[in-house]
Amino acid sequence: MIIMIKSNIIQPIPGTRGMKFYPYIRKIDLMSSNSFILSGDDQIAVIDPGALDDQLDCLVDNIAAMLSEKPRPVIVYLTHAHLDHCFQLNRLRRIKDLGDITAAAQEIGADALISQDAELTLADLLGKEMAPIPVDIKLLSRMDLIIGGAHELEIKGGKFSYCVDSIKIRYGPILQMQTISLGNGDLLEIYSIPGHSPDSLCLRVGCLLFTGDLFFAPNPGMAGAYGWNQSDLIKSIYKTMWILEKRNISYCCSGHGRIVDVDRAWNTLRSMYQDVLSLSGLEEITQHWARNTAIYAEDLMRELERLFTIIIGRLAYVSHVLEWLEESRDAEYMQKLIDIKQIDELFFEFNCFVKELHMGKKLDWDLVHKAGQIIKKLDQVFESKELGSFLDRSLLRRANRMLNDYAITYRGFKPIYYADDVDLNAILKEVLDFSKSRPYEDDAILYADLYEDYLRALRARIAYVNLLERTILKFKADKNLPLVRMDKERFRDSLIDLLERLASAVATEIQIITSSNQGWVSICIAVPRTDGDYPLDEQTWRFFERSFALCGGVIQREYTCDGYAMQIEFLSCESFLLSC
Repeated sequence: MIIMIKSNIIQPIPGTRGMKFYPYIRKIDLMSSNSFILSGDDQIAVIDPGALDDQLDCLVDNIAAMLSEKPRPVIVYLTHAHLDHCFQLNRLRRIKDLGDITAAAQEIGADALISQDAELTLADLLGKEMAPIPVDIKLLSRMDLIIGGAHELEIKGGKFSYCVDSIKIRYGPILQMQTISLGNGDLLEIYSIPGHSPDSLCLRVGCLLFTGDLFFAPNPGMAGAYGWNQSDLIKSIYKTMWILEKRNISYCCSGHGRIVDVDRAWNTLRSMYQDVLSLSGLEEITQHWARNTAIYAEDLMRELERLFTIIIGRLAYVSHVLEWLEESRDAEYMQKLIDIKQIDELFFEFNCFVKELHMGKKLDWDLVHKAGQIIKKLDQVFESKELGSFLDRSLLRRANRMLNDYAITYRGFKPIYYADDVDLNAILKEVLDFSKSRPYEDDAILYADLYEDYLRALRARIAYVNLLERTILKFKADKNLPLVRMDKERFRDSLIDLLERLASAVATEIQIITSSNQGWVSICIAVPRTDGDYPLDEQTWRFFERSFALCGGVIQREYTCDGYAMQIEFLSCESFLLSC
């Protein structure tokens, strides 16, 4: 018989002799975990009291109701020591009506809570002021594992009896476990599954397996956090799959998100295994990483909003002109290429989140995750294949690259950098040619054989905007430049973007000069003084610093009495080889 698990009500635990439990299931976020209360004949077990006041209030009411039916010791078990799972533990222990409460955690996590370890508990990343959290029972301690067998501890309100064992999984790692009696023949089994953190545990009662944050261990912002370990996580996935198979599990209760049946859990773990194998070389997720990535996310989303505004504006203009030319069907088709309303809503949502961050209501880590969610949705909405038949492909490449770069950064990696040995003068010549080229031919419109070809050429003609056509570009090349090492496509698109912004700021003339000196190859972009202000604000300048760094270069700026200039420098190939 299949028994469905319901959230936030007391219900029987399948596979036990009358045990009940209360699952407190929250919407997934970084603020707090799910919590669970197990009512056994000899013990009330609380798994992860979470981090929020209202959550604990609800737990306390349910614990009190269970105690009123039968007084028993209350023991809090932590799946791991991250503060979103246990921040409320000290407050819970101060509630006298519940009697003396015992806390139990794996030995490494217990020591971290007692010593106020802000790294292992993620106190810094979660923005929480951490007080020492006493832990009475150190689960799966080194000494217990060495000795093995049955043990007994004196705790408040009685005795704590348990048995420690190590199981050699066939073709796999050793699984360390601890078994605790809950009364009436029901057992709580505790398994060591490090990887998400060194102290991570999962707990089994009847047909339920409480998995902590195992399912979220490969997620962006978690993979690479302090204590995360790829090798341990791969082994723990294997261990957990063994537990699901050998221990008659029907449901998995995760530390975040809804309860899932064993089939969903099994499939998740199988896909996780492949995912975790790909996570070599992650950056360490620290408070410094979160700050830098939050700044990057804010800058990037600002630039993406600007790009999407341009793309949507050009799309709207094409649709408007087609309508005027009585090409109503094609005009309607243009309007459906992008869900403008959804894109506007996503940027509005992010900008509201940024305001909350600046008001101190959100953390850098929160913004990093919010940007990751928004980027994923934007990527799903934005399909550039159709747009590329008539819109500026450099514009579309920039948008796609920004979406991809953040997705990679959010995952814990550095954006991909494709380096080639490049003739810089040749690349600059391509950019100058681009500034004079047109993506359409008038004859293609006038003499098209097929109606579809006519429409394709017509759209390209309407959408064409050359921001550089009224700006004089003067190029002075040093013909003796050595080759440089760079990502030429990134560089070309970034340079076009920079020149277009300068041209839009009423720069009627731009000088581009190449030179080399002491192993460095430089491009000087000089703009004569105009009546306008410097066209790049600090946030935009920071964006270009990152863009050119991802090409392999360094950009600097200077102001002169005649105007302003930007210097982009690349290491020559000869110097690059010497440095290696």
